[in-house]
Parts: sequence; C-alpha cells; structure tokens
Amino acid sequence: MQRKEFLAAAAATFGTCLCGGALLAESPSPAPAESPDARELQQKVAFMRKRLARLVAALDAPTRERVLETMGRECAKEFAHLTERFRGKPQEFLEEGRRQWMKEASYDAATGTVRVVDRSPHCTCPFVQPGLTPADFCACTLGWQKEAYSTILGEPVDAELESSVLRGGSCCAFRIQARRAAGG
Repeated sequence: MQRKEFLAAAAATFGTCLCGGALLAESPSPAPAESPDARELQQKVAFMRKRLARLVAALDAPTRERVLETMGRECAKEFAHLTERFRGKPQEFLEEGRRQWMKEASYDAATGTVRVVDRSPHCTCPFVQPGLTPADFCACTLGWQKEAYSTILGEPVDAELESSVLRGGSCCAFRIQARRAAGG
C-alpha cells in the first residue's frame, strides 16, 4: 500500500467530504482527454482550497493554531482504524511507514521520542495549495501527529515541526515526544 492508497483508504471513511475529492486533485495535471466531471471536481477543490487558505489567514494567531490543531486531530481520528492496530507497537508502525512514505523514522523507547522525516518533496495535505496556503497551516499536521502518535504510543504526546515544505524546507520532519518523558 502506497501513501496515496493509505490516504485513499482513510478518505473512504470521510464519505463524500472534501478530503476524498481533494485526493483526486493531488494527481498530476489533467490529461487532455480527462472527463468534464473530473475537471469540474478539480475546479471545486481549487475553489475550496483558496477559501480555506483565506479563512485560515483571517484568524488571529491563537485561534488559528487552535482551529488547525483541532482539524488535524479530527483528521487523524478518521485514520484511527489504521493506526489503532499499531497501539503499543510504534516500531511496527514506523517500519510500515518506512515502506510507505517515510524517508527516515526512529523511536527511542527509553525517552519516548519518535522522529519522522517524510519522503515527499511536496506537502501531502489535500487542503494545501502551494503558494496560497499560509505556512501556519502546519499546525494542522502537528494536530494529526499528536492524535495519531497518542494512539500508537498509548499516551499523550507533544509534536514539533523540525522542517516543512510549506515553510520552505526540502521535506517535512517531525519530532514527537511522549509527555511522560518530557516531564508532564
């Protein structure tokens, strides 16, 4: 299963929500023979991305961070059927991730620290439109990381963005820290 298939499987839980349609728009530019329905869907997704980017940019910083983290956590909850099977098995999750979409992944059980580097040179979030979506949108993926790794590690975690393509980096990299190991 490739990352796109993983996301598509998770998107199936969304029903007809934008996430499923946005995955279609993640594909390369439309081929000349593409159907009018596919072009219409891509136009709708682009419209929604633009409106979401403007909405996010209009929020004050504390509200923006809280809203985006909540969005990320809710997104991760949609993936729970995929992450729950790795509860208490972080090494297995990271092994699967390295096969699928992670360039690097490590887990230090003694400190409760996970570090992940994504393979993709592009932001993989279906809500993001490069050049339009504000870099603050990365708070959404931090919410996703917190929710997903809290499930996998079986305890609350904090997440830190080490690098982000949306913020000009060559890849996205995260450091996840179990709160017990961080002292609280």
